[in-house]
Amino acid sequence: MGIMTRMLRLCKADVHGVMDQLEDKGLLLKQYLREMETSLGHKEQQVNALTQRIGRLTGQVARHAQEMDKLERDLVLALEKEKDDIARMLIRRRRALESASSHLTEQIDTMAQEKTQLAETLAHQRLQYETLKAKADAYCSRAADRLFETASGHNAGTIYSIDPGNEEIELELLTRKEALQKGETP
Repeated sequence: MGIMTRMLRLCKADVHGVMDQLEDKGLLLKQYLREMETSLGHKEQQVNALTQRIGRLTGQVARHAQEMDKLERDLVLALEKEKDDIARMLIRRRRALESASSHLTEQIDTMAQEKTQLAETLAHQRLQYETLKAKADAYCSRAADRLFETASGHNAGTIYSIDPGNEEIELELLTRKEALQKGETP
């Protein structure tokens, strides 16, 4: 059983080695960066959604506060007029609004904490993305330089001298002779 396991590992290693040779590291890096960018975009959308939801809940709390102020004025008027039944109903409505406002405020606080944590994580991951992108760009640039050097057989900084063909040399020689015969300087 040990020999079979070792043979299987050897085959897997060979397959992985072949795959490593086939894969273009630059393309893989670019794909990973695109996936990271997509993930960061998704998290930015989550932060924006939380911001909008917090805004809506804050608006609801403000509307509840206005309604409670109105109910308070109506309650004072009902008490002055000695309308106890109306006062009881207004107190029930006011307490329901207070409870709803309290619950909404708790939700706002929870969402604000979640938003803060998500924003911090997003900022940290954005920084990591930018760092990895810079490293990937440098790697791809070096890889392209190596590919150019390998393909051309020269170093990148070499000045290329192109040997002119015999026909070009003969043409220039004839042009110079003709110019010399006419008394012109070539």
